[in-house]
Amino acid sequence: MKFGLNLRDFLSDPERSIYSQLEDTAAIIRDATSLGFWGAYMPQHWISHPTIWLQPIPVLARLAPENSNLKLITGIVLLPLHNPIQVADEVATMDHITNGRFILGVGLGYRDVEFEVAGTSRKERVSRFRESIKLMKLLWSGEEVTFEGKHWKLRGGRLGLTPVQQPHPPIWIACQSPVTARRSATLGDGCLLGPRIEWRYFQELADTYWQTVHEAPSPTEGFLASHRCISIAPTRQEALQAAQEKVETSARMYGTWRMQEPTISNLGLSSTKDLSEWAIVGTPEECAETIALCEEEMKVDYMGLTFLNLPRGPSQRREYLQYVSEELLSRFA
Repeated sequence: MKFGLNLRDFLSDPERSIYSQLEDTAAIIRDATSLGFWGAYMPQHWISHPTIWLQPIPVLARLAPENSNLKLITGIVLLPLHNPIQVADEVATMDHITNGRFILGVGLGYRDVEFEVAGTSRKERVSRFRESIKLMKLLWSGEEVTFEGKHWKLRGGRLGLTPVQQPHPPIWIACQSPVTARRSATLGDGCLLGPRIEWRYFQELADTYWQTVHEAPSPTEGFLASHRCISIAPTRQEALQAAQEKVETSARMYGTWRMQEPTISNLGLSSTKDLSEWAIVGTPEECAETIALCEEEMKVDYMGLTFLNLPRGPSQRREYLQYVSEELLSRFA
């Protein structure tokens, strides 16, 4: 099992300067590999007031020189909001900045306000997504591209820079439903299960993904990733109590963003729902048991962690990560 850090955990304090938060995060990134982390990821949202969502590509570019081994992941870029030619160029650039350590995580998005400012809608998001993936892969080949799609047109275009990783950096496609699990298997290099999907649906989506991978005309190895929320403490009660404030704040935010849709698996957005139904919570032993189940029964290869009980002070955060490293991650080394 490989583990990732959610960088937004360290970069969303409205009472501190972003610069100082980035400097503190850079110090954590320098030690991330020795702490047992394989990657670090940064999510994306637009027009997010009163919450802070720094944009993933600039953040990852800033942190890239701090650790020459860590994978840097967009977790996720909301692809239908973007021009795929710009994304293809930025991905190629990032792959060189990181010397081939970049992973492109992409998803559909769900906020109407974001689609509106991008000049599109939920109705068009799947077709824009599919078309963007196809066009980006053509551009990364290094050949001259002529493309006539529903949303994008290109005549005789060619990128000035192709990625370090060939044929392109891994593409992880976010998954919240059986439909997107199948899409991940057919369009991407990995499936990225959402962070708040209830465990009872988690198994179903994992099974759908692996079944689609194995039944493909040209089966691949597949790669199953997940971002999960975790609260870990010496006792289960401490873990539950420490996570409650973060859970309530998060539930209010996502509730206003209409994240839950009728066509996708239950995301467990309510703050009254038992944490154990959707999060990793408890003592190190209990958390390790949950993660081992994901690895052994659902064949999860990577788990990015959002910390529900992360302390606020930089020194306390470093101590907390050391605790996570010694008491949890070391079990999977």
